[in-house]
Amino acid sequence: MRIIKLIKTIIPALFLVLFSCIDTEKETAFGWSESEYEIAVPLVSTKVTVSKIAEVSKGNTGLRISADGKATVLYNGEVIRRTSSVIFPPFPGLFPYPILDTLFNVKIIPNTNYLLKRAVFKDTKISFSFENAIPQDVKIKMQILELTKNGQRFERDFTLKYNNSVPLKLQTEQISIDGWTLQSETNSLTFHYEAILPDGQKIKLDNAQMNFDVIKFSYLEGYLGYHVIAESGSIIDIGLFNKWLSGSFDFEDPKITISVDNGFGLPVRSKVNRMELTSITGNLVNLESTLINTGFDFAYPTFSEIGTIKRTFFEFNKDNSNIREVFNEKTKTISYDISALVNPERDTTIKGFITDEGYFLANVAVEVPLNGSVNQLVVTDTLDIDLDDFKEVQSAEFKAITSNDFPADMVVQAFFLDESGKNIDQLFSGDGLKLAAANIQPNGKTTPGAEKIDFITFDQPRFEKIRKSKRLVLLGSFNTTGSDMKKSLWIYDTYGLGLKLGAKIKYRKN
Repeated sequence: MRIIKLIKTIIPALFLVLFSCIDTEKETAFGWSESEYEIAVPLVSTKVTVSKIAEVSKGNTGLRISADGKATVLYNGEVIRRTSSVIFPPFPGLFPYPILDTLFNVKIIPNTNYLLKRAVFKDTKISFSFENAIPQDVKIKMQILELTKNGQRFERDFTLKYNNSVPLKLQTEQISIDGWTLQSETNSLTFHYEAILPDGQKIKLDNAQMNFDVIKFSYLEGYLGYHVIAESGSIIDIGLFNKWLSGSFDFEDPKITISVDNGFGLPVRSKVNRMELTSITGNLVNLESTLINTGFDFAYPTFSEIGTIKRTFFEFNKDNSNIREVFNEKTKTISYDISALVNPERDTTIKGFITDEGYFLANVAVEVPLNGSVNQLVVTDTLDIDLDDFKEVQSAEFKAITSNDFPADMVVQAFFLDESGKNIDQLFSGDGLKLAAANIQPNGKTTPGAEKIDFITFDQPRFEKIRKSKRLVLLGSFNTTGSDMKKSLWIYDTYGLGLKLGAKIKYRKN
């Protein structure tokens, strides 16, 4: 029988400590009378603390508690990360570079967006192809005038062999130019070759070409073009207000900070096209600030600081934006559309640099100290409850032990919900149970709220109505002390709304 099984699983000592629901002077307590008997069961024990109000997620959101217990919600998330390839991606060697004369200059980067002054090749190979119709061996000495390594100019010797057929053709092996330095004022390479016949006569080849497998650099210096690095998405799911059903919290000093790590040795400017905040009710609010309208420039390393990372901070706060009004909307997510402009002024006289290890990184951090004034704020917690095993009940007496640690009067109500989430009944009569504010000490904290004990009786029809309930929703509504005067108070991690709920179930003996 389910009832007998339930009785055997109850630990009377635990129940007496937590709830003290049983009147030990009555012979019905955990026992039998001539016509009826009672059992006592603990149902719920919870405390809605600041951690539950914040409902901190497991992602990049966290709750910082200071040494004295003050709570601050923090979020930190990466929004843009780009390597130097966004400024100069590797160029595949799709087309040969013709060498039309014994001294000939070719543009290796046709895009005039770049004005290279100095570059160091990395993981790059070149090869040559030659052709000539004279039926004699041809010795070829090839130089690239702008390409040097360890103080030596690039120079290679090749032989175009005559094998009793014309034209003579040669395709060379690939030659690594990893670590070779290009110095040019015109994004170009100058090829100079001598083609010499066995009798010493110099000739011009019928055809000469050079090929890259890929153009890739470990270091680039010069004007490196104008670029827009765009990023958009949803960066923050704060979860701070998920348990705040209504009312508002006028935060004193929320902040959104953008920090930028920049290893690019050239000017970069942020352009915030959109930063939109969505409340838990679906309202959309745009963050407004002069920093959004004008953008802001990032620090970058100089030529004497190659390899270092410069960090820049920009903060949206109550003095330069509408952030207090934004967070009064109980922000849930922050969506963004941010661009980073490389060489924003498009000034080709500005010489910068990038390295293959350089990167650009932008982070967004949100800091919300739980310090402010509360206006008709409603907090909630949902608890599992199961009364289905209690059948043929005559009546039930619920014992509720409540406590309030917040520095504000509170009205508490609890609702029984069925499996579909429909409200079946409420625990307390009328608008709810009134709990006095906890006393504030000289240090600004409250003393622990006194426990209040209430008994609520459900007759047989009313208990049968709630027997199918699966959840108990606890609601607490309050104003901060002095809220009409917008008095700000800190919320500490020790604050909470407590509820312990037990029931004394009465059955009639058959």
